[in-house]
Amino acid sequence: MSNSSYGAISNDEGKSPSDGLPLLLKNEDNEKSAAEEEEKGYTFLHIVIYAIINVIIAVPGLIGYASVIFNHPSFQPHMAELAKLVIFSSFVHQLVFTLFSSLSFAIGTVQDAGLIFLSAMANTIANEIINDGGTIEEVISTTLVVLPLGTAALGLVLMLLGKFRLLDIVSYLPMPVIGGYLAFIGYFCLEAGVALCIGKSMTTISDWAYLLEPRLLLLATPGLLAALILTIISRKAKNDAVLPTAMVAIPALFYLVLYFCSVTLDEARDSGWIGEETPPVAPKELIHLVDFNLVHWSMIKKCMGTWVGMLFVVAFASCLDIAAVSIDMGKPLDTNKEMVTVGASNFMSGLLFGFTGSYIFSQTIFTYRTGCHSRLVGVFIMAAYLFVCISPINILSVAPLFFLGSTLIFIGYDLLWEWLVDIREKLFLMEYLVLLTTFIAIQIIGMDFGIIFGVVVAVIDHVASTTRISSLQRVMKRSRAVWSNDHWQLLQLHGYHPSNPKIVTLELSGPVFF
Repeated sequence: MSNSSYGAISNDEGKSPSDGLPLLLKNEDNEKSAAEEEEKGYTFLHIVIYAIINVIIAVPGLIGYASVIFNHPSFQPHMAELAKLVIFSSFVHQLVFTLFSSLSFAIGTVQDAGLIFLSAMANTIANEIINDGGTIEEVISTTLVVLPLGTAALGLVLMLLGKFRLLDIVSYLPMPVIGGYLAFIGYFCLEAGVALCIGKSMTTISDWAYLLEPRLLLLATPGLLAALILTIISRKAKNDAVLPTAMVAIPALFYLVLYFCSVTLDEARDSGWIGEETPPVAPKELIHLVDFNLVHWSMIKKCMGTWVGMLFVVAFASCLDIAAVSIDMGKPLDTNKEMVTVGASNFMSGLLFGFTGSYIFSQTIFTYRTGCHSRLVGVFIMAAYLFVCISPINILSVAPLFFLGSTLIFIGYDLLWEWLVDIREKLFLMEYLVLLTTFIAIQIIGMDFGIIFGVVVAVIDHVASTTRISSLQRVMKRSRAVWSNDHWQLLQLHGYHPSNPKIVTLELSGPVFF
């Protein structure tokens, strides 16, 4: 099971979805109603255990997401507060899914699909304000107004698309272009994860030169290796409890090494293994991050192009998530109806200064396979998120940075493998080249223009490939009508004459327009 929204779905042939899961009463009867499933097969203990597992998987990744969105140096003094704001946003998403989703086991948080767009808007705002002589407080206030407004507006559009069953509009964005963007998310998560490990800001390809410094390479290596272990576990392990167990074991092993080597937390912090110690973050400080008098409202217009791209990609990604859950369940889901729920969660998240999110299909499928189909799982997950938000403890000050970075690198590995390697067998060569072109174009000319360039290349490829197809060819077919003997003889002699036929059959193929 992957923490990514786009990891591979696997369900071994001949095995029940609940095989390999601990503390389960297996239900082999797939014909039972949802009501029967919810009444049997789990206890209150199961609900608590699987809620805890979901939280263990989600929280480190959400802290990593915060470092992706707010990777500009201007945000670094407030990273503890911003990380908790991302977790609170996930609380809001889970609240809406728990209340309104048709799936009682739905899990929803801030999602990786919108991260790059949110990061791009945050960086645009920070650069514009700082270059104009503005302050960090102005950057923070503007960013925490513009991004949530964009999230709320996106949610409203998704609700309208779902309500009026207009989601087919999303399909007009070529799949290879989406694939190139998702591969770029993987690269971006990999880059952000390494940056979190070494405590440096990495926003360009040239920043990889940091790893040429032996000390920084040493700090990054455990994160890269831990992410590789998590990736192998997520793809190979038969028991879904192995991944969260590994995610607990990695930081636990780090603390054991510190203990047996007589290294204090302060010494580990000075060496760069743990984040800098910061004052406790009270809940009221999250509210005080925004001063509406400092907001640069003109930034909304400058972020509109990025917002449009985010709308298409988040809608497309959410459709993929819903389809993935439907496939694993073996039951059809109404995509438009589920998209209304996704839209509502984003609308509420935006109104409460949150960020874009959706179903997390890997965790939703995990909870479904446990047979623990109770909305109480979502309630306990929300309670855990809320506890993290109100707790005075700053996770960045006590958790090993390489572990937090490894959760992002893990997502990066998974997305890069999924959309650069696994996808090759599912696409034609030219489609795969469009995907690679989009991936590289985003690296060179930026996200917005990179996606537009990918769409242009995809359209040119489509036109070129379809016009090369011969749309008209003669085939040897004859009428199957029953004729009298005289008429049949006449038809054979003149109509279907071998050298000078009067009747021929022509077959159209490919787009008739061309």
